[in-house]
Amino acid sequence: MPIKTPPANSTIASLETIDFSRLLQKDHAEQLKLLALSVRDGFFYLDLQGPKIRKILADRDNVVRMMESYFALPQEEKMKDDRRTHTHGYKPPGTFTGFKKGSRDCYETLKVAYAEMMSHSDLLPESVKERSELFESFIGLSHFVNKTLLTTLSDALYLKGSARFEAHHRDDKPSNTTLVLLHYPKQDVDEGMGHNKHTDIGSVTLLFTEQWGLQLQQPGSTEWAFVEPRDGHAIINVGDSLRFLSEKRFNSCLHRVVPVAADEDRYSIAYFLRPENATHLEDTEGRRIKAEEWHDQKYVMFGEPHEKQAMSDMLTGGMERMQGMVMA
Repeated sequence: MPIKTPPANSTIASLETIDFSRLLQKDHAEQLKLLALSVRDGFFYLDLQGPKIRKILADRDNVVRMMESYFALPQEEKMKDDRRTHTHGYKPPGTFTGFKKGSRDCYETLKVAYAEMMSHSDLLPESVKERSELFESFIGLSHFVNKTLLTTLSDALYLKGSARFEAHHRDDKPSNTTLVLLHYPKQDVDEGMGHNKHTDIGSVTLLFTEQWGLQLQQPGSTEWAFVEPRDGHAIINVGDSLRFLSEKRFNSCLHRVVPVAADEDRYSIAYFLRPENATHLEDTEGRRIKAEEWHDQKYVMFGEPHEKQAMSDMLTGGMERMQGMVMA
């Protein structure tokens, strides 16, 4: 079935592209471009077609096929994987608010934590255990990509020692780094509930989607613009934690997901690299807070009514207020 597109009069986001192969080659111009885009936009395409990383694209295709079969299971089967956490297992639809006032979200997810995958935990969902080689490969490559971005940004800023971003993302320390598989079931375009506006909690998000629906607000604008899916590429999103670690120099982009076609199930894959739980951050209100606390408190806010969300900067990472100040 052809991929459904948004209405013809829709605004399409103008995003630039980083070539991952050039980053691996330590190309200085590409390093500076990555830094500039992280400061200005916080959202960009990442070309993953190079010979040293293209396997991640084949893994992605196989993960999508797994998602199609997993999310088609009866609800009672999926609920067996519900561990009632934000980093492990199944999340049913309606847990958080939707993008329309008074609505709940329409999507379901399956989460696979980096630490559990790498340790081959017995707590992993059976559907993941059955494909352990695939998931270990895909999560490992996704982790490598995101850590490479952190290292490159540290290099571009000439950071040293504990000031380097990767120093707060050591693999042997507890963190909430996780892979999230998202399924948006068929829903009416006008009545659909989507995924509410937000900034991401963690440091770097590696997002794969072959379908329309993702929207963002580009710097200096409060207009919602669609992000066009691009073959051979991922979408990179700078999250709150990296923005805080950069002393708010980087931009964490406000985004959401809306339904595009009533007869289409939508699938996307997000790998969220998050700091060590004990990492101290300064949040949107100037509070000194641990990364784990920011993670947990923001997830609580995802589930609050829209009226309560509007009273806090937490859901939007302070970016909605900043956009309003720029527009004023």
